Amino acid sequence: MTEKTYETIIIGAGIAGLACAKTLREKNKDFIVISNDIGGRILTSEDKTANYGAFFVCSDYNYVLNHVILKNRIRLRDFCFHEKEKTYVLFQPKLIKYLFQFLKVIKILYKFRKRFRKLRKKCLNISQKKAIEQDPFLLDLYNQNAEDFVKKQKIQKGVEVYLSKALNSTTFSKINEMNAFSFLEFLLPLITPIYRFKIEKDEMIEKFKDKIIIDQVNNIKYEKNNYKVITKNKKFNCKNIVLATEIPWSKRYAGVSKTNKPVETNMLHVKGIPKSILSKKKYHLFSPDSKVQAVADLNDGTFLFYYKKTQPKLEKFFKNPQVIAHKYWNPAGTINGHELIECNRGNNMYLIGDYNIAGLEEAYITGLFAANQIIKKS
Repeated sequence: MTEKTYETIIIGAGIAGLACAKTLREKNKDFIVISNDIGGRILTSEDKTANYGAFFVCSDYNYVLNHVILKNRIRLRDFCFHEKEKTYVLFQPKLIKYLFQFLKVIKILYKFRKRFRKLRKKCLNISQKKAIEQDPFLLDLYNQNAEDFVKKQKIQKGVEVYLSKALNSTTFSKINEMNAFSFLEFLLPLITPIYRFKIEKDEMIEKFKDKIIIDQVNNIKYEKNNYKVITKNKKFNCKNIVLATEIPWSKRYAGVSKTNKPVETNMLHVKGIPKSILSKKKYHLFSPDSKVQAVADLNDGTFLFYYKKTQPKLEKFFKNPQVIAHKYWNPAGTINGHELIECNRGNNMYLIGDYNIAGLEEAYITGLFAANQIIKKS
């Protein structure tokens, strides 16, 4: 096995790993990326028309937006809520009795969004963990259970009728499983425009695609102030190592003992004619006790169909359904809990991704942070 030495090795080519690589390339730093694939959870259909990972981006994603083409805007009026056999939309008389609670949530969200945007800027130069710990408001939300937060704010009924379904479809979690920070983060689309999008992975990696090695990493060793990375086919040495990997890696190689609880979901890309249950709106959100989590109309005769463990009968929802693709996301994110993980693991090791805060933008920013730390030291 041939051994090669680099200044930095990035393991994983998801959005965080690619952000780190792009930044190092802009500063002409020596690095390679080793990964099983390119994109990780930013997976698309074979024809590149449907996103199988993240479904939407927010208009305030200042970094990720540089690499996407915005498509149609997703509006609140496009949603339909399902509870058992009942369906209802957001703007109807039923909402009036919850109007005060809704306005209260909006007020809280504006305060949260202001602090969250400042946090993102801080995280370019200090780790997410340190940045959250420096903001008492955000730290309190992170350490607080979302269900307790909802009770404290006296917004339980409105959350149960509307918001629990929105959160179930985007976080695949119940309110009592989440922390209050994630609860508010995933409600930001109520005050921040969101869009379907097409990510331009090829354009993003164009200037460093020759530095990406598709291979399986089998082991990492730290010896004499350097790392030895052993893959299926080769051995590499480096001074800095960046782990843009999933949870088991952080526990095995980065000395992380506790992480937030991962969530999982199944996704089907389905071609079919929608039945009446899906006819009202484009986006359908289901209550946490339902087997189905969400259904999204892609406007081309196909749908993304999210469900928990056992696949529901598609014939209930479609005429002549045909499954184009199936993806089991495990993890789909790590948002349930109160563990804050330090990105800078010492000995020139960095752990990046959405361990603390879920989302494309947040994962991307952790990649920028790791790259900035490496650049400062070199």
